[in-house]
Amino acid sequence: MPLLALVLLGCNLRGPITAIQPVLGQIRESLGIGSVGAGLLTSIPVLCFGLLPPLVSPLIARLGIDRSVQLVLAGVALAMLLRPFAGIEGLFAGTLLIGLCIAIGNIVTLMLIARDFAGRTNLVTGFYTISLNLGAMLTLALTAPMADRIGWRRALAAWAGLAAVAMIVRLLAPRETAPEESSRTTSEASSKAATAMPGQQRAVWIMTLAFAVHIFAYYSLTAWLPTYLAGAGGMGATQAGIVASSFQILSLTGSLGIPLLARRFSLGTLMMAMGAIWTVTPIWILLAPEQWMFWSPIGSIAHGGTFVLVFMMIVKFTRTMDENRRASTKAQSIGYCFAALGPTLTGWLQGTAHGWWLAFGMIAAITPVLIPLGLVLSRFEDGQTRQRANP
Repeated sequence: MPLLALVLLGCNLRGPITAIQPVLGQIRESLGIGSVGAGLLTSIPVLCFGLLPPLVSPLIARLGIDRSVQLVLAGVALAMLLRPFAGIEGLFAGTLLIGLCIAIGNIVTLMLIARDFAGRTNLVTGFYTISLNLGAMLTLALTAPMADRIGWRRALAAWAGLAAVAMIVRLLAPRETAPEESSRTTSEASSKAATAMPGQQRAVWIMTLAFAVHIFAYYSLTAWLPTYLAGAGGMGATQAGIVASSFQILSLTGSLGIPLLARRFSLGTLMMAMGAIWTVTPIWILLAPEQWMFWSPIGSIAHGGTFVLVFMMIVKFTRTMDENRRASTKAQSIGYCFAALGPTLTGWLQGTAHGWWLAFGMIAAITPVLIPLGLVLSRFEDGQTRQRANP
């Protein structure tokens, strides 16, 4: 039951954003929204992921994990009902509320995993990242058919039911740990020792830089991949859409594969491998777009695997709930702010003389940063191992 509650929570942390994409044309026609306004409906939540974590982090500390989770789900449900039925103002207000709630959820979920799933955090983190993709796939696949039957307003509002179900399951889920107040007291008592741990801040910066590089590459590539494949890639629009979808769906292999590989390999080694694959993927796409049956699953391992790898680092290298919250806030705030630049910069580069080679080449030039970060991380892990062996 606790794992089901976590998965349902994750489904509500991306699904509300992607739900609007299949009916965006109907919304524009119905409400008279221009292309800029339509673009804001999908970019506002991502900007919230980057700008709001430093503001909501103290709120999470004040409310605690469980009340923060319920606030997230209640806010998402309210926003999903407000967005379709309150005109243009409600549409944007609901979108902003969704961005706010998910910004809170992005941070508190990692705290929840560290608290309630001790001893199996790696695998549970993998399931959590899968649930993010699952929620997005559900709303992308089902919103348009629902809109054909009941209209786009009711179709969007129906997803409030998913948040309601998640709230109910969360309330019914048995607690596996001591009450949160005890955890918080333990956190306060051990905070000085944790803060004094050698290299702690270095680990946080490794997480932050790795997440920033990865999420920048992810948004830059996925935002323009269908356009490239349907144009310079020589594919039809339908095939390009299928290939781009496969690149997203197959990321599930990385989300589950990395936690399993972490049993045999260090996180630093895995990060170096992810950096190498991330670097090869955009070049392979440029050289041989027709070989998508090879580069799509391999590249998917990188973008699904790096995401879960950074989250595993946050859970592993923070010893208290307070440290977990602060590390997650820093990594996601800086990472998503940097990522917001990616699609715009990629679009500008692909419109220049050398077009796609400059655009995707930029991604291939940035992602090798993960390799030296992985090397530094390996040395940090070795130091931790020696400390445990010689207390």
